[in-house]
Amino acid sequence: MLPPVYPNSSEKAFATFGFKHQKEHFFSFPQRKPLTFSEKFAIGSGTLIGTALPIIYFLKKQKVPLNKIKYTEKEMILLSTGSITGGVIGGISSDKKVEPKYKIHEGVTQFFNAVIPTLLIKPILKTCEKFKPLNNNKIKAVTLMTGIFGGMAAGSEISNRINGTTHPDKKRKVKFIDAIANIDVISGALVMAKFPLIGKLGIEKLLPLFYMFTGYESGKMR
Repeated sequence: MLPPVYPNSSEKAFATFGFKHQKEHFFSFPQRKPLTFSEKFAIGSGTLIGTALPIIYFLKKQKVPLNKIKYTEKEMILLSTGSITGGVIGGISSDKKVEPKYKIHEGVTQFFNAVIPTLLIKPILKTCEKFKPLNNNKIKAVTLMTGIFGGMAAGSEISNRINGTTHPDKKRKVKFIDAIANIDVISGALVMAKFPLIGKLGIEKLLPLFYMFTGYESGKMR
């Protein structure tokens, strides 16, 4: 069987990351009706509460100030779960005109979009540290990004199966906005990799804000 032929390098890149046949969908943004102030407030409040609860747990368990919380994959998964759950609940409670399943489906998608790449961070870092040619910051950064995008593709397939949207016409495809939402995972990966610049910038202090973006996006889905 002949291998697929890609007319340009961008087509090959999309296939490499598992986004074959999705290039035309990747950069499209969903068209949604504007939210009312009360809907925005409910979604934002739900996301804030859902993000705050894990942070309170971290503070009690680690016994450190807010700006000293240490983030591993466990903390990152709890943050993403809390923010997404809060956003979806806020969206469902305020948007009575839309069936709850659409927001739940988006919540499931965003959950796996965050969790699968997060679970790949530690194995990738351990593999890089095990082999000397891979044990440098540049290779780690490239490998982590590849793993995160590959994890997004895997998360998309899993969430579509759970949501029952495997038919091509109903399938939730990976979009550029999902990559933006994964700034939380990317930032967390760089924090866990202990890149010197990341430590100086204090990115870990902003992680809760990044996760709130994911939760808010889930709650506003229509």
